[in-house]
Amino acid sequence: MTERMSRRKFLQYSGLTLAGATLAACAPQAVPGAAPAGGQAQQPAQQAVSLQFWTMNYGDAALWLELLQNKAVEFKGESGIDVDVQMINWTNGMNTWLLVSQGGTAPDSADMYWLYSFSTLGGGNNGPLPITEYKDEFWPDLEERFFGPALKDVFWQGEFYGIPWRGDIRPMIYRIDMLEEAGFSAPPQTWQEMEMMAAATTKRDNAGNVLQWGFTPSSAVPIQQFMAYLWQAGGEYMTLDGREATIDTPEMRESLEFFLRMLWEHNATPTELMERGFSATDMFFADQMAIIGQVSDSMGMDLDRDYPEMEGRWAFALPAEGPANRSAYSGAGYWGALRGTQHPREVCQWISFLSRDENMQQMTEFIGRVSANKNVMASEYWTDRPWKQIVVETLNYAHSSQHASPAWSKMTATEPGAVLYDLYYQTLVQRQPLDQVLPVIQERAQEEMDKIEA
Repeated sequence: MTERMSRRKFLQYSGLTLAGATLAACAPQAVPGAAPAGGQAQQPAQQAVSLQFWTMNYGDAALWLELLQNKAVEFKGESGIDVDVQMINWTNGMNTWLLVSQGGTAPDSADMYWLYSFSTLGGGNNGPLPITEYKDEFWPDLEERFFGPALKDVFWQGEFYGIPWRGDIRPMIYRIDMLEEAGFSAPPQTWQEMEMMAAATTKRDNAGNVLQWGFTPSSAVPIQQFMAYLWQAGGEYMTLDGREATIDTPEMRESLEFFLRMLWEHNATPTELMERGFSATDMFFADQMAIIGQVSDSMGMDLDRDYPEMEGRWAFALPAEGPANRSAYSGAGYWGALRGTQHPREVCQWISFLSRDENMQQMTEFIGRVSANKNVMASEYWTDRPWKQIVVETLNYAHSSQHASPAWSKMTATEPGAVLYDLYYQTLVQRQPLDQVLPVIQERAQEEMDKIEA
């Protein structure tokens, strides 16, 4: 950006009180030579160095903090480097990182997300720090150890920023029993098959009331649920540099027309899918939904733990293939450095230590979310159940949910008045003509993005 915007002005535009950080930020085989993975063995520091590391909270916050503090003690024993671990609550995460990217107080290293947006906002002065010069020293086997799609979340404008450590990958889930009753022995593989199976598994009583729905796009919040389908059609919401909106496109029209057919032609999808009280997972558990196009990878654990009586009646599958590809929504977090640190090499030593296979294995089991590490995802923990094997395979189709424009948080707010909310509500629920809505939304999206550059 040629001119940095004031913090007050940016917060006014970004609608931070309405936007939350979402977790939001590939079938492997074990990779040889990765343990102790993560690069060279730690060497004692020549001078006493103390690093500050910020982490988001996961699971039991006290236990998570204790785990990382214990890792810091172990790391100091190897390297002589002190690491002061501090925690940020997700409730304050978005505000915190936006302020850091605008010149606020920053640690040496942190568990971060949304690299593209925060780097763009920082303008090369604040926020995430590239560590490209240390990549080959500490992670010479980076591409062999980590999933390619996950690595896209830590490379920006040709620079390397850190190690992706956790993910949010979203496979399809379906009811085996409902599909079999309708005559299908396998889940849908394409949009066309999805439409056919959704129509066939929708049931109504004699009065026309729906007893069982065939399909809903996702279990996510109202805007996220539509994103992967635009990507599957070959479209994007903006250019890679975050400067131009790409809303009024043939790909967007194709994805919207898919949903219009599901909603109003096949009558196989609830029209309440954008309402706050709508819960696709509750309907799935209650025998009222046959297929959810994309769900959190953690839903398998929820079903194993809370719904053992449903064993054998459900399964995960790869997302259906659209006209262009089989994209799956992917969020990610990464360990990186912050501009202003006086110890970038020591930060890389710390991140290298955290990214050893055994440490990443312990963390994935603690938070119950996927890892970007191929060896971790090839472990018994991630291969002992069929649904877990599908989760691992889905990583191969991950499409980053990152977007370069800091305006993205406002554009995706989950209430009327937000750019993308209005797009989907007006076209899919209110059935306003695409030719009428798309040009207006295109202009509104561009205006929001231009404000950041002004």
